[in-house]
This record gives sequence, structure tokens and C-alpha cells, in this order.
Amino acid sequence: MKKPHLLKLSMPLSYSFILKGDVIAWDNPWHFHPEVELLYCIKGRGTNFVGDSIRGIEEGEVLLFGSNLPHTRQRDRAYYLQNPEETPETIVVQFREDFLGEVFFQVPEFLHIKDLLIRAQRGIKFLGKERVKIAEYLERLVHLNDTARILALLEIFDKLARCEDILYLNHEGYESSAHEKSAQKINRIYQFTIEHFREDISLATVASLVNLSEAAFCRYFKSRSRKTYFEYLSEVRVGYACKLLGEADWDIGEVCYASGFNNLSHFHKQFKKITGMTPGIYREKRRVKITS
Repeated sequence: MKKPHLLKLSMPLSYSFILKGDVIAWDNPWHFHPEVELLYCIKGRGTNFVGDSIRGIEEGEVLLFGSNLPHTRQRDRAYYLQNPEETPETIVVQFREDFLGEVFFQVPEFLHIKDLLIRAQRGIKFLGKERVKIAEYLERLVHLNDTARILALLEIFDKLARCEDILYLNHEGYESSAHEKSAQKINRIYQFTIEHFREDISLATVASLVNLSEAAFCRYFKSRSRKTYFEYLSEVRVGYACKLLGEADWDIGEVCYASGFNNLSHFHKQFKKITGMTPGIYREKRRVKITS
């Protein structure tokens, strides 16, 4: 993927936020926008790229992307070319943090929602029973108008903010303000890594992206991400391996090399370190979850 570009969204004249269906464009660009984005995947197959996170699209998933968090969703090209009658379906809500006024979410009753919008800078995936309830509310939201739509959206915000069963898509401290000059270096590194993580990447190569020596680059990256570059690279590769283990009927060796690892023992070690389980156990748990 290339450098994320600013996507300018056009608000409808009769509403203060965007509510729409989305089929995931074939060449959905790597982009960011000041609007917060809430989406519910009714059906679809492909990959979510959110910040430095790579995860397979899951039917029924509910995701929240904070303001200016770079992201894209890519169709599973092979599947949809073989099944042209199939189309992804998603409900998307996009809104500015101040769409109800600059201080609306600063009153005591809404501070938990304000906190939610801050946490969404990392990208959030909602899980468990609350996810099912939120999905049902989003489906009803489509059929409402005017005041009823605003009130229903506030109720959804409240449920999102109180949901405890969540998964953050990016590490704490992830720099998501892609439009700010201070974030240009780190975003260049993230973008390069997401595009080339399957390849053999040297420290010299990534350091040259931001015109730093290898030693200075190591200090810079750790100060921004709270981890070494190769720890981050392993997380990206393991994230992609998780996607393959959940979707592809490949053996673990094939998944290892397709994810950018060139040593099976190292792959097993990094996978267990990051996920807490072996690739084989992870695959079995995914299969049980899908069939249950």
C-alpha cells in the first residue's frame, strides 16, 4: 500500500452524520479522515488494515476507528472473482467528534463517550454479547429518521463505551494523526512495513526511509512505539499468520513462509510469544469458534 491520503467525506445536507451501506470497493485506498468511523460487517471476506494491524474480515464484526486513523478494507479478490454473485455488505457510520457541538461530549453524563473516542485512536473491535446487541441497534438505525436517529446513535455510543469485551487493534501510544508533521516519519515506517512485511527487511533499509542511522532509528522507533522495530515487524507478520490460519487450508509451514518468517522454529516462538498459544492451537480454537 502507498502513503495514506486524506479522504474528504461529504456530509448529507439533511443529516449531521453519514449513515450508509458499503460493499468494499475493489481498490479501496489506504486513507484517513477526521471523521470517526463505526462499521458493522454484515457479510464479507477479505482483510482489514487498521494502523499497523492486519486482520481478516469477520462477518458480524463491529469496529470503531478514531479520527485520522489510517485504514483500508480489502476484498478477498480470488473469492469474489470466483463468486461474482456475492457482494460484501457493511453498515458504516461516520461523524465528526464535534458533530453535536464542541462541548457536547464534555458534560459529565457523556464523559465515558468522550473517553471512548480517545481510545478509538487505537482502533477497537467489539466482542461478545454486547457486539450482537450493538449490531442489532445499527441495523435498526438505518430505518430511523431525524431525532429518532440521533437518539438511537447516542444509545449505541453508550453501549460501545460501556462494553468491556473489546480488542484494541493497535498498541498503546500508536501515532494515528497521519496528517500531522510529527507523525510523518513513523507513518512512513508503518506504511513500508505493511507493504513489505512478507519480504526480508533489514534495519538499514527502514532506517534509510527516515534518513537516520541504524542506532538513531532504533532509539526513535522505540520512543514512538514502546517496542523495537523487529518486535513490531513480528506482530505484523503474526497478525497476517492469524488471518491465514483462520481462512486458508495451508499447513503451518506454508503459513510461516507466507507471513514473512524464514525459519519455522522462530515463527513458532514469535507466534506463541505474541498470541499466548501455538499456531496449531490457534487454528483449532478458530475452527471451534466458527462451527459453534
